[in-house]
Amino acid sequence: MEQKGLFFRVGVAILGGFAGLLALLVWIGSDTFRRGGILMETYFGETVQGLEVGAQVKFRGVTVGSVRQISVAAAEYPQSVGETLATDPSLRLVVVRFELLRERVAETDARGFRQMVDAGLRVRMASQGITGIVYLEADFVDPARFPVFVPPWEPRSPYLPSVPSTLTQIQTAAERLIARLDEVDFGGLILRLDALVQTLTESVAAGEGYRLLVEAADAVAVLRSTTERVAPAIETTMREASVAATALRALMEGREMRAIMSNTATATAELRSALARLPAMAASIDQAVRRIDTLIAETDRDFGPTLRDLRVTADNLREITEQMRRYPSQFLFGQPPPGAPAPAPAGAAR
Repeated sequence: MEQKGLFFRVGVAILGGFAGLLALLVWIGSDTFRRGGILMETYFGETVQGLEVGAQVKFRGVTVGSVRQISVAAAEYPQSVGETLATDPSLRLVVVRFELLRERVAETDARGFRQMVDAGLRVRMASQGITGIVYLEADFVDPARFPVFVPPWEPRSPYLPSVPSTLTQIQTAAERLIARLDEVDFGGLILRLDALVQTLTESVAAGEGYRLLVEAADAVAVLRSTTERVAPAIETTMREASVAATALRALMEGREMRAIMSNTATATAELRSALARLPAMAASIDQAVRRIDTLIAETDRDFGPTLRDLRVTADNLREITEQMRRYPSQFLFGQPPPGAPAPAPAGAAR
């Protein structure tokens, strides 16, 4: 019985070991067994020291994938005979293939990636903290500053352009600066500076510079003398200005000025009140004018017949007056005067 129990425990231990080994293999190869990723590639013209297979691919700090393969372009895309690493710079590139998680990227088709590349999407190497772990970082940059590199071969996977890392850019700028500094003739520059200093020293000691210094000293002396002469007048003017300012302040703070300001405020208030009443007054005047126009129209309509009667009466009075002038006796006695009609004038028969 004890031997059977020992065999059982040994069998359980062996099975547990196999289960643990299988779990370890599944955990290590979980990324390999995962399906549905987007395999892409990029090319670097710099050293990829520190970048390993399995390194993370991040977009602004968010892990979106991992590196799957690192190789040399000369081995991945062999060129025609006669072209070597020495003659074709593209063969010196390093090919890095990485896989993106579909659930963590915004675009999953080739057209969407091309649009993002045109907008400036690039990938570069970056180091994480003080540990120095290198990973790939995807981000948007200025597309005019970092144009798209077109490889001389057909990429096997969708191509995402790369840009130099920050450290590489600093090293390149430092190398260019050092190269320019090497072109500078420091010996000749020092000789020219020494000659310039000697020329300035001689000029200041006895040449044109000395004359300018003497003239400047004379000008300073004249300016000091002029200032001493003008200073009393300036002080007097300042005192008078101070007195005038004091008098003006007293005038502004006096009772008369306060009364003027009060009266002005009152007049302003009355003027504002009058201006506020102007629209009502204008409306009243307009209404009165309309009433006058209506009254005149009605008067013309009512007095028209009366005026015509007065005109007829005036005509009748004019006729009566004419009759009184010609025949006053008829007007007084009611009948014409007796007797024959008056003889006609002598020249009338003829």
